[in-house]
Amino acid sequence: MKHLIINADDFGLSPGVNRGIIEAYQAGGISSTTLMVNMPGFTDAVRLAHLHPELGVGLHFNLTYGRPVSDVRLVPSLVQKDGCFHSISENSSRERSEIEIELSAQWDRFIASGLYPTHLDAHHHLHQVLPEVYEAMAQLAVKENIPMRRLQQPHTLSGNPVLIPIQVDQVLLDTYDAEHGLQKLLGYLQHLPQGSTEIMCHPGYVDETLQALSKLIKERESELAVFCNPAVSKTIQNLGVRMIHYGLLESAINEPVPTSSIAVSETDNASPVVPVQSLRLKRSVSQRKSLGKRKLKFHSLQRRKGHQRVLPRKKTRITMRKKEKNR
Repeated sequence: MKHLIINADDFGLSPGVNRGIIEAYQAGGISSTTLMVNMPGFTDAVRLAHLHPELGVGLHFNLTYGRPVSDVRLVPSLVQKDGCFHSISENSSRERSEIEIELSAQWDRFIASGLYPTHLDAHHHLHQVLPEVYEAMAQLAVKENIPMRRLQQPHTLSGNPVLIPIQVDQVLLDTYDAEHGLQKLLGYLQHLPQGSTEIMCHPGYVDETLQALSKLIKERESELAVFCNPAVSKTIQNLGVRMIHYGLLESAINEPVPTSSIAVSETDNASPVVPVQSLRLKRSVSQRKSLGKRKLKFHSLQRRKGHQRVLPRKKTRITMRKKEKNR
């Protein structure tokens, strides 16, 4: 069975980015997003999230844009002299204890908005780069019993079973702003491996706020055009791939696999995706009341009874590509 999460990063970065993400969701091109709680578009993003309760919204932990949510005096290793975070290009040393303080503050601001995070990931993939950020985030994810974006390359700490949160089987961190971005995405969709996959993207409209904050500008509108293209949602439906968000991941993982889906074709054996960690931990995310409310409108999921509709699928495999660092 193939389950797909398409997550738009940077919700809350600016009103233009927010508008683009919602349009991509309404077009059926994404199912999930992650929210930056210390950015100018935060209040607008919260308003939009409440208007679209079936959109999965996670926490986009941010240590590289803007100012901390916590008191700067409590997190001196995270900030420059002006009180703003160190940029991603700076070779700065961040104290683990201070990372935890700021992560807790961002988590609390998210909860105070009336939303509940479906999952965790990090701006600029900082948990992929810094083990101390991964450890702080993984501990929170395990404590709160929510998923976290999968690592592309394992840290030493990521092998600690205590620090392994719920996660998808594979993650695609790529870009779709080039001339053949749509063809690239459709190729990924047509060759999704079995199991659960996250595809990350950055759709959005350019506005003055975005221009003042990010180096990723025009690329966002290019990706927005790709994920709003009707061919994306149509391909997903035609292939029988089930779109979910992270709040539904655990029920998707634990659903019974029909006998007709067990057979593996010769095509499936070609170019398999080898995930960093093949883990399917049985934790009940459904215990979170707010997560239980965030059902996707284009799939009828009867989570309480454990019944899920199974659509036919084609079986092929692809090799994962890493996201180009262009932010």
